[in-house]
Amino acid sequence: MFNLFYTLFKYKEKAPKDELGYYPEKVDVRAFPERRYLWTSRFFVVVSCLSLCVSMILGSVLCIMIPLKKTKIMPLQIDYNRYQITRMEPAESVAFAGDLATESLLNDYIVKRYTIGDDLAEMEHRLGQEQFIYLASSNDVYQNFMNTEYPYFIMLQKQGVRRTVVTTMIYPVSFDFWQVRFNLIEHIPDRQEPLISYWIATLRMSFNFSKYLDNKEQGMINPFGLSISTYDLSYMGNNVKSKRE
Repeated sequence: MFNLFYTLFKYKEKAPKDELGYYPEKVDVRAFPERRYLWTSRFFVVVSCLSLCVSMILGSVLCIMIPLKKTKIMPLQIDYNRYQITRMEPAESVAFAGDLATESLLNDYIVKRYTIGDDLAEMEHRLGQEQFIYLASSNDVYQNFMNTEYPYFIMLQKQGVRRTVVTTMIYPVSFDFWQVRFNLIEHIPDRQEPLISYWIATLRMSFNFSKYLDNKEQGMINPFGLSISTYDLSYMGNNVKSKRE
């Protein structure tokens, strides 16, 4: 390109023989067309080079913007429960029937496990053997529950504490790991405002549909053969505000 400019501008015009006031006797009229052609060609070469440079720049910009034609908007939100930035759920979501059944069973398990009602005999029967909590738990999980949580629940019921359970979120962590977020609302005697505590249960579960083929009564209580092999509980705080002096 620089050689082209050098070739165009290396030729210089000869000193004209024109003398003002003597047209056409002392004016080189025959040189007029050559002068016009020379400077016109130089002008168009400069314009063409500038146009070529601009076209190359625009082409480069288009090449850079080609990946943007597949860009998708991804709305995000802050999950204050898990302290993570997550994608916003669509207005319409697809759910598998197996996940819906699992959510329903885990909701029943949590509600029946932590509810404290007015009838002590009903709670002892609900948490006893041959019932849903017993059948849906492995031996280790159930024995740990009976040794740690169950005596405490009996003590609270005798003290007049009444508790309801509200599940807020049930979701899978992996294939067989699930987490259940729930609130325990306890009505304590001599206390006007109920105590609300927040919990997360992390558990490993599986289904064994042929578990109760020989026992139809147990199969009616736990028809899907739900079996929780591990159960961990995490405390997330309560609604009691600390008072500073």
